[in-house]
Amino acid sequence: MEHTEERAAASPVDTIRTRVKQLRGHRGWTAAELGKQMTRHGLKWDRSIVANFEAGRRRTVSVDELLALALVFDVAPVNLLVPVTDEPYRASAIRTMSADTVREWVRGNKPLPGTSTEAQRTFYAEVAMADIKRRGHIIPIGTARVRDEARDPSGEHPEAPER
Repeated sequence: MEHTEERAAASPVDTIRTRVKQLRGHRGWTAAELGKQMTRHGLKWDRSIVANFEAGRRRTVSVDELLALALVFDVAPVNLLVPVTDEPYRASAIRTMSADTVREWVRGNKPLPGTSTEAQRTFYAEVAMADIKRRGHIIPIGTARVRDEARDPSGEHPEAPER
């Protein structure tokens, strides 16, 4: 659900910062230890970078850093990027939505509310073939069913013939 009232909403970088602090604390790591772990994953981080990031003095995190942090903490990148609790989240500079809604969007499960029909077609079409197969959306050639709701308002469609 989109939030229209002015409420403090977490930004992507704020969320990553909060999650890094939480996960580092859960592991009992010092800032220096996180820096070493990041360096092992190919990014030169040290105690100072970690401290500046966690304190908000370092205001950005790159995609490479996000992915390395996810590897270091053994979590999916979405669980660093989007809050793990449902709260207002800044999906863009001008759009605040619930974290649950944004998480579904980031995972590629569902377009954001208000997405046009044409944009929804693109959302579901521009995916990796492995995702399509995993979700069972493959319809073998020659078995496609007509899905024109205007011609069949009941939404019922005859099954594809067996091959």
